[in-house]
Amino acid sequence: DCLALYAKKQLVRGKLRVLPQKAGKAFVTSDRGEFVKDILIETTLQQNRALDGDAVFVELLPQEEEEEGIVEVTQVLLNTSISTNDEEKAPVPPTTTWQEDSLQRRLWDPQVAISKLPDGPRQGTLETTIQRKGQVVHVVVPKQLPSELQPADQGFLQRAPHRTIVGRLNRMKRKNGDFFFLQPNNKSLPQFVCPPNVTATKQEEQECLYKAEYVHGSWKEADAKPPCINVQKMGMSCNVEDETQALLVEFDVDHGDFLAPVLKNVDEAVQSGMEMQPNQEFGWRPTPEMYKGRRDFRQERIFTIDPTTAKDLDDALHVKALPDGRVEIGVHIADVSHFVKPGTAVDEEAMRRATTVYLVDRTVPMLPRPLCEIACSLNENVERLAFSCVWRMNMDGSVESPSGKKQDDDVWYGKSVIKSCARLDYATAQNIIDGQVATGEQAHEMDDSSWPTSRRPSGKHTVDEVAADVRLMHKVAQARRRLRFQNGALALNGIKLAFQLEEDGETPMLCAPYPIRDSNRLVEEYMLLANYFVAQRLITHAGGFALLRHHPPPLMDGIEQVVSVAKEGIGFDIDPTSSRSLQASLSRLGRECDDELVMQCVTEMLMTPMKPAEYMAAGSMEPELWRHFALNIPFYTHFTSPIRRYPDVIVHRLLQATLDDDVHTFSMDQAAVQSVSDHCNEKKMASKKAQDRSDRVFLALYLRRKPMKGQLGVVLSVGEKTFSVFVPALGCSVKLFLDEHKDMLTFESYSAKNGERRIRLQRKSSGGWSSIDIKVFTKLSVTCLCKEKPPIDVRLKLEGPWTE
Repeated sequence: DCLALYAKKQLVRGKLRVLPQKAGKAFVTSDRGEFVKDILIETTLQQNRALDGDAVFVELLPQEEEEEGIVEVTQVLLNTSISTNDEEKAPVPPTTTWQEDSLQRRLWDPQVAISKLPDGPRQGTLETTIQRKGQVVHVVVPKQLPSELQPADQGFLQRAPHRTIVGRLNRMKRKNGDFFFLQPNNKSLPQFVCPPNVTATKQEEQECLYKAEYVHGSWKEADAKPPCINVQKMGMSCNVEDETQALLVEFDVDHGDFLAPVLKNVDEAVQSGMEMQPNQEFGWRPTPEMYKGRRDFRQERIFTIDPTTAKDLDDALHVKALPDGRVEIGVHIADVSHFVKPGTAVDEEAMRRATTVYLVDRTVPMLPRPLCEIACSLNENVERLAFSCVWRMNMDGSVESPSGKKQDDDVWYGKSVIKSCARLDYATAQNIIDGQVATGEQAHEMDDSSWPTSRRPSGKHTVDEVAADVRLMHKVAQARRRLRFQNGALALNGIKLAFQLEEDGETPMLCAPYPIRDSNRLVEEYMLLANYFVAQRLITHAGGFALLRHHPPPLMDGIEQVVSVAKEGIGFDIDPTSSRSLQASLSRLGRECDDELVMQCVTEMLMTPMKPAEYMAAGSMEPELWRHFALNIPFYTHFTSPIRRYPDVIVHRLLQATLDDDVHTFSMDQAAVQSVSDHCNEKKMASKKAQDRSDRVFLALYLRRKPMKGQLGVVLSVGEKTFSVFVPALGCSVKLFLDEHKDMLTFESYSAKNGERRIRLQRKSSGGWSSIDIKVFTKLSVTCLCKEKPPIDVRLKLEGPWTE
């Protein structure tokens, strides 16, 4: 029934997002993008027992009933149609094509005629657009995939779909005996009622982590809270191993070890090329049979640039200056699809995992080690199978042919064999760019700290040649990056923390922001372009089967709040009409504002309403919606990381099918491509949350050993008893709870004349500061600590106003 009404556009489908507060409002973004503003689900009654993160069907409330407030929620779908007046939808302005934009042609040379919605109400101010309200009428039961922990032959599919919840126990006293709630770590979830047989000591309540299962559909209409089953103690809060196991379970990335069928499948795939190396470790090289039909790049000067500790090297580069003044760029990607065949055990497991999960102290790989670190990894001085994308471009970073006509050999795609001559890391590449090494000195005279001997080329290629290649690629990449931002690309770069651990591999010894260098940006420019070229090939030759990655515009309500705050707080006008105007505003702010911290704060606030990019089958969405908002291009995909991303594996297979002119027999239809895309979107988000939680756990543990006093914090948002503070030294925002400061101050929340919420703090003791008005951009002095009660997290203690 829901699908039928959805097809008639009488229901809206999307993911439920619940605000992390008591009886929090919820929002649903339509997966068809027909509404500019998200649909508001005002009450828990209208959420109809759906939980944060659930896929739901939503019925729009008639506008007269929206004004009245509460509408009775029923489980039976109404037979009446939902009003879809023109005023409820985003106005659709006149269109042009991406090809008609001269800068787009220079930068990307799009070959597909796709209409481009010009800047207007869809991306701009929304005064004429109504935010609709709705109520959930159905929760979509999630699909279950076989896994290492629950293989299909164990009958797990006969179990009702369930969701694992991680949190701590709260005791509730009553006359006929105590009972417990499970309080989830995820503040957007409600408390869950534990079975009567659950018991715990007071110490376990305060210090232990628990997990439980929520069975979809078990929350009955008459129950105020959802039930949970199989409540189990996981371990102690503030213990690295227990906290890590908890986050793996909470975000459903606890994949476990690869089982025998998968490992056997991998052994069979790599066996013919396995060989024993002089160091008595196993290596791998292609057999002569594998060379057939591949382009030979083994004589090219190819090298990799990756993080220092990287083991799974899935991309390599080459550059050549051409006689006509242009350059040839080669992006060579590990040919994972050669080893991972459709329908095999390793393919099914890789699809289920969907992505490699990178935590502070460990990695949960998508593929077994014999593939990701040996046979597929593009290690130096060994032959490897690759899938290459090679193109010609101009020194100014543009790709448009000087003649204005597309040449057949301007872009080449195909299977190849390569031999990387050097394994550079970002630090070494940066030293080369900065001229700190390889400036004419002999190799034996080079500083090993600037270019370690182990990372220098061997064989016929010299350090001077590789250094010249790096500098040439950097020059072209810099020019292209400037053009991209002129074209409207948007960069919101938050601070990413890097940790150095003690020898035990658990205790954080150092914590500092991870540097983003020009060497990082060099690699990024060419990966972006390779991904774009592959997306274009898939669209023109695979049609609706093409697996793309689109990035929708941000949540405009949230963007407008930032615009308002910036105007009121610092008197700065931000134009949110498009990615181009948004980036131009940020660039202007960087030039005009002397306080770099303000720039950081505005960037941090703008990241909140940004929607995540998502995978999709091209045929499931109108071409105008394929666009990537942040990159400001008409289409995009992921081709460059098949060792750690399953969508890239599908893209490799599809690309080869287009080269073989064999798309009509491809192993997946459009619906299957979309289904895999949906699954990968979920796992990508889960992986990000797990990574962010791991960072937060280790940061809290670091602060437990080394509290940071007298740190600058800037207020980003204000509630009634709390406010969010951005701490540049931590690179993150932390909520400060005033109830934890009652011993030192009193507080009162109020609204300013412009409606902005503020809090007035009054200090109880004399001496020092006496009062502070808390509003957005207020600077404070804070102490950064580790939260004392589970779940482990960062805690802030207010010291007073910030003094320069």
